[in-house]
Amino acid sequence: MRHYVPAQDLGGRPHLIVDGAPRPGTVCTLSHWPRTPTPDALRADLSAEIALRALERPDLVPDVDAVSIDHYDEDGLVALAFLTVEGLAAAHAGLLVEAARVGDFGVVTGRAGALVSFALAAVADPERSPLDALRGAHRPTDWLEVCSTAARAALALLPGIAEHPEDHEALWGREARAYDASVAALASGAVTIEERPDADLAIVRVADVPATAATATATAATAWGGRPVHPAAIHSATACLRIATLWGRRYEVRFRYETWVRLESRRPRPRVDLSAMAEALSAAEGAGGRWAFDGAGAVTPALHLVDAPSALEPARFVDEVHGELLALDEGPPAWDPYAG
Repeated sequence: MRHYVPAQDLGGRPHLIVDGAPRPGTVCTLSHWPRTPTPDALRADLSAEIALRALERPDLVPDVDAVSIDHYDEDGLVALAFLTVEGLAAAHAGLLVEAARVGDFGVVTGRAGALVSFALAAVADPERSPLDALRGAHRPTDWLEVCSTAARAALALLPGIAEHPEDHEALWGREARAYDASVAALASGAVTIEERPDADLAIVRVADVPATAATATATAATAWGGRPVHPAAIHSATACLRIATLWGRRYEVRFRYETWVRLESRRPRPRVDLSAMAEALSAAEGAGGRWAFDGAGAVTPALHLVDAPSALEPARFVDEVHGELLALDEGPPAWDPYAG
């Protein structure tokens, strides 16, 4: 069985890289990242699926004993585990691929997969990690050190988590509660989704209610990562890959991660450049309102207000976004993960 070697410790030795770009010494790349030289016969939507295919096709993968990753996320960790943890793929491949899908794409198809994903995410989170070395003042300032510390711990924990996800509430509990609250908000109508398929656009409207202790508590329970609704609740409810979120007078438009990587099951509509729209919206806001776009090549870029709230009416914002997306779709893409 191969073994994990942190990226900073490779020193140019021959290795496989998962869920990332080649480094000095990489002899085979197993990644859905854009423009990476993964063997065509192994390509799949997720790096975890690519790692599984590599196990099935050893003739396509050089016989080296080191596997590495240069960041920490659920899809990458699962891919790494398939290649380095004896028997894990045979016992839990389906569940762990679903966990990887929740982690990367925010698409939940089963409760157990979501819990595994949330548990893995917690390992590297400075507020939720079970590792003293990754919390507070003990946390390394070097991101590669954070990644390697979290990856070693997660590789040790993953067989047990996969065997009995329900037993690890200490890891997944906080995020699961936020996800569940968001699903409930969709069910109650407090959050709604309107789809405009011609622009691959989903419009998420979050009820804006007066701030009281009760509503503040409810919002905190629903929100995740600074957003008013957990992304997995939204991404599991719509296939649209452009998400406009409106919460009172706070608006944003975000491209989902599926449009950054190389998907094999389908070709998403390419990303477009919303920089000109940011300038137009800034002009429409008048004094004080400034919009920015993170850039089409960012991992999950957003068109967003730098200074909220907006002076624009919600309906006007939606119509202008919709029209701009349709117009830009007629031109060249601003980001193409399949090029090169």
